[in-house]
Amino acid sequence: MSNPPSMAAPLQRILDAELAAGNEVTEVSAWPPKCALLVILRRPFSQTYAEDNNVEFSETNDSHYWKAKYQFKGGLQTLACGFR
Repeated sequence: MSNPPSMAAPLQRILDAELAAGNEVTEVSAWPPKCALLVILRRPFSQTYAEDNNVEFSETNDSHYWKAKYQFKGGLQTLACGFR
C-alpha cells in the first residue's frame, strides 16, 4: 500500500520511523465519529516513541482491532499497529 495522506507532525514522525524500519501500512481510513485519519501498520511498533501533550500511547491488545496505538489530540488521528 502506498503512503497515507499526511498525518499530524508527531504521528508522521512515528510513521516515517516505522516505514524506515520496514513496517508496512495495511489500511488507511477514517474511524467515525471522531477520527478523521486512521492508519494501521502490519507489525507491532519497532520501538517506544515519546508522548507529549498532543500524542497518547495505549495498548489495545484486541485482535478485532490492533495491538497498540498512538492518538493525536484525543483521537483526531490514530496510528495503530498490528500483531504480526
